Amino acid sequence: MFVVFDLDGTLALVEHRRPLISGKKRDWNAFFRACVDDEPHEPVIRLAQTLSRLPGYRVEIWSGRSDLVRAETEAWLENVGLGSIPLTMRRDGDTTPDDVLKRGWLRACDQRPDIIFDDRDKVVAMWREEGIVCAQVAPGDF
Repeated sequence: MFVVFDLDGTLALVEHRRPLISGKKRDWNAFFRACVDDEPHEPVIRLAQTLSRLPGYRVEIWSGRSDLVRAETEAWLENVGLGSIPLTMRRDGDTTPDDVLKRGWLRACDQRPDIIFDDRDKVVAMWREEGIVCAQVAPGDF
């Protein structure tokens, strides 16, 4: 079974940094850099930990977060017990909308995920349009 988890809003609680991208002046780099202060979304973290240890399960993290903060992200994942899970991130400077970006990753992937855990409404809708079961872990109308 192939399982994919989103990061921001799914594995990591990011409400404390949303003001950085609200309104007319959005500071995406500051938003990404503030990831070091994210709290883990404990139930989703525990699920990812458990599934990643099961025989026959392939677990990955696909994040629209910029790889500008790859080192910080990998350290955070290590700290919450998910450091061994493969991580795909947006290239720094890429402003492709999340749903378009992740659809591209899906189409380039060697295997279709059986289930994806995400939070953002438009991304959840895209996964479902693609015929993939998607568990929405939090409201995501942004």
